[in-house]
Amino acid sequence: MTPPTVDVEITSTTTASATLADADVPPMDLAATESKTLSTVVHEFLHNMAQAQGADVEVVYRTAKDTRFLTVGPDGKAEERAPSMPLPIAVPTAPEPVAAEPVSTPPDRPVVVAAEQIAYAGAPQPAAPARAAPAESVTGPVTGLLDVLGQLSAPRANPAASEPARRGGRGRLNAILGLELAPKMDSLEMRLRDAQTTIARPLPDGAVITFANLKGGVGKTPMSISLAETLAEHRGPATVTCMDLGEVGASFADRVAVPPAAGQDVVNLLAVINPVTGVRPSRLARFLTRQPAGSDIIAGRPGADSPLRYDDAAALGAILGRHRDALVADTGNSSHAESWRWAITAAHAVIVPVPLRRDAAVAAQRTLAAIAAVRPDVLARTVVVITAGPGDVPMVETEAVTAFAALRVPVCRMPFEPLFASGERITLSQLHRKTRDALTVLAATVVDLMAGAVG
Repeated sequence: MTPPTVDVEITSTTTASATLADADVPPMDLAATESKTLSTVVHEFLHNMAQAQGADVEVVYRTAKDTRFLTVGPDGKAEERAPSMPLPIAVPTAPEPVAAEPVSTPPDRPVVVAAEQIAYAGAPQPAAPARAAPAESVTGPVTGLLDVLGQLSAPRANPAASEPARRGGRGRLNAILGLELAPKMDSLEMRLRDAQTTIARPLPDGAVITFANLKGGVGKTPMSISLAETLAEHRGPATVTCMDLGEVGASFADRVAVPPAAGQDVVNLLAVINPVTGVRPSRLARFLTRQPAGSDIIAGRPGADSPLRYDDAAALGAILGRHRDALVADTGNSSHAESWRWAITAAHAVIVPVPLRRDAAVAAQRTLAAIAAVRPDVLARTVVVITAGPGDVPMVETEAVTAFAALRVPVCRMPFEPLFASGERITLSQLHRKTRDALTVLAATVVDLMAGAVG
């Protein structure tokens, strides 16, 4: 890796300017303090940068007399890359007298202030354009279109672009040196910030995101819980509810971070729903269980005699949809179950998790066929998520991606997540950072797919 290069220019006996040669960032001002000379401040700045990078920093050290080339290592040692001389030390001197008149001779190199080059004295200046006088003053009301006024509006602010970087090399510089460098526009950090902005977009009324795969053990439950938490993290608490629509004996309640208490389940909630007035928000909250990132869950009732009927699933979706931005449905493994058919019928988007195993890939293709039989148009808003794990077969991935692409279904990736595979309870903050990043991108992808249904 090429060592970073810093151009340090001594601008006075007490100030200096440092520019990172390989970064598109403005120069940084350095100044002596009451307790530290300028040379000490400059050396500490370079030493901290070398420690942050874990490598030597090459320095171009410019003064009014000469230019020297130095190398500062993580240990703070400064060495000349030219004839050996000690690090220049700025000695305070009496201030130079101010000239009575401005010097007309231009300097020997350009001077830049606020990104605008100063015009030297004597340089020809463009003549100001003549301003034509109005033909007559306007005394009556303005009746024409005022499109030109739109040009006077300030440009729309982009908070995500203006916030200091927290990741990568720029993030480390900000943390160590107290800088406020923004992330590069093409960086992973900016892509994630854009995804977070997308997640906050308006959704269709009663938006439903359905997780489906007719094979069990492919990761529907942990991924549905995690996606609901990711949406709530960026949209706010009490905006997303994850519903357990699996068959009897599913593991949903065993995977959530905060398990439901007795009576916090689908069956008990359905029993108190008024067909006309529904359920008040305060009473609805009694049947939901809040998770750490802000989403709510409602579990299926343990020991229930049969899965939910279609009408019961529809009633559950209707009442929750009145009070939440989005519902995430974790389905079972039977396309004949009435709750499964409702989850596909009501879906604004469908996510199909697929581990790279041949049996899971074949089951995913059967799932897509079953979805098309119930709701053909929802295939346009279906995402296949390929999950990494032990026993992956590259050939299966190639064949699966080709098959899904033929159906014009987008394919996303999810890295291997030990917490998903372990069977433990899912807490968003305990997932690997790569997993959380992938969930953020997946959430933004799904919101984008659903956004066209708004209105």
